Amino acid sequence: MYISKRVLIIVGVTAVILVGILGFVFAYILSQSNSPTANVNTTPTSTITATPKPGVRACALGVITSIQSTGTQSFVVSESKGKQTVTVTINAQTTIHKRGITTLLSFTDLMVGQQVRVTAQDACDKQASTFVAKNIQIMSAAGSPTPIASPTPTA
Repeated sequence: MYISKRVLIIVGVTAVILVGILGFVFAYILSQSNSPTANVNTTPTSTITATPKPGVRACALGVITSIQSTGTQSFVVSESKGKQTVTVTINAQTTIHKRGITTLLSFTDLMVGQQVRVTAQDACDKQASTFVAKNIQIMSAAGSPTPIASPTPTA
């Protein structure tokens, strides 16, 4: 018995189409079996979506900056390559830690000259000169590194 190539191609294409249709039907049946029945009572939940205002950003100082001066519960840093100073205020929700160390620090551990990365608690205006910090990460110690004396070589 001889079957032509044309018949084999038609049978193959038909088989592929049937397998595809069966796959979609099977997927549809499985998705419907997981859906809840009409008798189940569901409690609606509301979703709150915050739409930021134009010119507002979530983090005022995402860059590393240097502490210029400290106050009672605030300190001043320079932003935008020293063109603008920003006063950062801390409160009970502010966390302070040193890079690479998990132990929390206090405001008294902040010193003039330290490199810090500050994240704001709320969205803050780009032109704002003060905001409340959510997180302060100390990047380096204040001042310049202390030189270490090296031993003198002997001949």
